[in-house]
Amino acid sequence: MTINRRRFTLPRVGAVAAAVVLIAFALHAALWRPLDLTGAARDDGYTRVVGVIHVHTTFSDGGGSPEDVVAAARAAGLGFVAITDHNTLDAKPLEGYRDGVLVLVGSEVSTTAGHVLALGIPDPVFRFSGDARDALEDIRDLGGIAFAAHPWHPRQDFRWTGWHLPGAWGLEILNLDSDWRRASWARVATATVSYAVNHRYGMLSALDATSQPLRQWDELLAERDTPGIVGTDAHARIPITKSWSVSQPSYESLFSVARNHVLLKARMTGDAGRDTALLLDALRRGASYSAIDALAPANAFSFTIEADGRRFTMGDTAPAAANARLVVGGRLPADTTLAVLRDGREVANAHGAIDMALPGAGVYRVEAHVRGWNLPWVVTNPIYVFDEATQRARAEKAAWPRQTPPPAAVQTIDAFDGGSIFRAGCDPSSSVDRDVLDPKGGVDGGGAAKLTFRLGQGATPGDASCEFVNRESRSLARRKGLVFSIRSDRPYRVWVQVRDENPKTSDGTESWFASVRTSTEWRRVAVPFAAMRSTDPTSDGTLDLEKVRAVGFVLDRGAVKLGTEGTIWIDEVGVY
Repeated sequence: MTINRRRFTLPRVGAVAAAVVLIAFALHAALWRPLDLTGAARDDGYTRVVGVIHVHTTFSDGGGSPEDVVAAARAAGLGFVAITDHNTLDAKPLEGYRDGVLVLVGSEVSTTAGHVLALGIPDPVFRFSGDARDALEDIRDLGGIAFAAHPWHPRQDFRWTGWHLPGAWGLEILNLDSDWRRASWARVATATVSYAVNHRYGMLSALDATSQPLRQWDELLAERDTPGIVGTDAHARIPITKSWSVSQPSYESLFSVARNHVLLKARMTGDAGRDTALLLDALRRGASYSAIDALAPANAFSFTIEADGRRFTMGDTAPAAANARLVVGGRLPADTTLAVLRDGREVANAHGAIDMALPGAGVYRVEAHVRGWNLPWVVTNPIYVFDEATQRARAEKAAWPRQTPPPAAVQTIDAFDGGSIFRAGCDPSSSVDRDVLDPKGGVDGGGAAKLTFRLGQGATPGDASCEFVNRESRSLARRKGLVFSIRSDRPYRVWVQVRDENPKTSDGTESWFASVRTSTEWRRVAVPFAAMRSTDPTSDGTLDLEKVRAVGFVLDRGAVKLGTEGTIWIDEVGVY
């Protein structure tokens, strides 16, 4: 009998012990509150506005409508919110002030090098091509700001690989979705229990930040100014199956965790256009810091450099003056350690405020850590301290590469003088003008091709297309690419295609393509064959230039929006 009692008693004791631990843990979570702050707020002369960036709605894979996002942003006390649905700007009509919250509508653009957040852009007629360089160029030319989204995502196919790409793009130095996905199952389980009794503590305890992103950010900062932001990556849903998901965590809960604190040169007035421009300018310069506000409110944090009687903040470039001082402080949790990093290496560390002579030129940023937590409470954007020559060199590193003249054609395919070997066509839902010759519309007043089109309608299936193609078989062996002149009545993106022989496909050919953006002025464009790619699942992996079966220009719903109509002129198509 004693053995039997022991056999049944031990599991009972274990169950009781587990229940006690669970109750104690839940009680601790329920009673936890954000940390109290100590110290005085510094009057550093800058106006702060707090908000979240990277939010999804039902226009892509989010769990709530744009209106739900606005309501949650207001309830969370935000000054701004940036909606960035996947590959669409359909929430644009909501942009501006809504219920006291400034709403920005951008997009998370899928590219060959990862995802890019585009902020401050209008809704273009054309679609982003999917090529990472094209996306960065389009965002730049549309007047926007680009940030690499979740660059260190646990999923390899979601990570940013475009570290070599040109331009002044920034990156998410913290992405909540990535950090939660990185957490262990044990951490997720305890966080789930905590979330049931205290949403803020539950989400905070699940974060599993690593130092790798900050170290790689430092490598970029060594070359050029690179603004960093925190991305909420809010979906307000957890997919369980393809057709069913749980509507948690809520937008309001997500908006309480990590925020961008933006420093403005002037107060916001309620004028949506002016305030949006002010906010975007600050984000572009990096006049902001990222904070885990669920741990403690960070709206009274300050980091400045004072030199030659002037005050500089995050995103600014200060002179390398002999009398310069670096000052960090404000209202902080009691057990906070401030670390000052110069060019990625720690040069000062202290509990509470720091006021120190500047050691010299370099990239200065600050991290604030609270004892007992494995993630930084605050990460600032840098203040850059350089002489004018170094500033110019860094600006050149961030500049878009100068365009080189395209190579001359060594073989003309069609000059469109008096006739054409190309033909226009379209699917039944679209329309094109079959008369493609414009006798005096060319670059030098001679002949050109003119493609007047309308691409499908709103409910058109995915195969809607208009094309301008020559289907003659030819060898383009030992040629490097196509070269042509192009203009249009407004900007579009056009697929430039070469089709080679592939017996595995339904029509015996495989399409290789690259995207070209048109403008209202004539442009001479070269498209290397090496830059063309295929998305055909039966691809043999190689564009066979010995067996080219067609050369053409195509508009489909991956290039422009359905319902788009206009005219594109093409001249002097050749190879180089």
